[in-house]
Amino acid sequence: MDSAVAGLLAAVVGVGGTLGSAWLTQRRGDASRREEWEHLERTRRTELAAQQVESGREAHKAAYTEFNAAARHYLASLNDHAHVLRIGYDTQESMATVEAARADYRRRYAEAQMTVPDTVLTEVRRVDISLGSVYGTLARLTHGTAREADDLGNVREQIKQAWRDLSRMRATMRTDLGVSGPSHE
Repeated sequence: MDSAVAGLLAAVVGVGGTLGSAWLTQRRGDASRREEWEHLERTRRTELAAQQVESGREAHKAAYTEFNAAARHYLASLNDHAHVLRIGYDTQESMATVEAARADYRRRYAEAQMTVPDTVLTEVRRVDISLGSVYGTLARLTHGTAREADDLGNVREQIKQAWRDLSRMRATMRTDLGVSGPSHE
């Protein structure tokens, strides 16, 4: 019986080892597949986050570009209208151009209020105040309802300040987009 028991014991150990080996191999395979899946999921999440950041950056860039262009066009049409007033030409056509530029600007300003970060919004508001000041003075001069301090010399100074405010806003936008600073050429 000793040899029969030993043989039986050897068979049990052999079968147990074979089964245990298969079980351990299966567990290692499952763990390996789980680690691989987790790695792929982390990579997917990282790529998705990077895409979202880039998409947000592109959206900001588009909004900044459109707002800057609308503000510059509005200020240029205000400047042109000031020249028309100074020369003494009929202001009807010039004022219509100002109003069209103003409408486009106001739409872009409303968009900016909802999309730009606070640091940029501070500069956008500063530009809006400058443009509103120029517009108000020119409108009063155009319609004959000028206040005591309203004159074309004051308008010229307001326009210069508005250009400075636009430059400051543009610099803030460029910094937010990460495109300002020295060239890396």
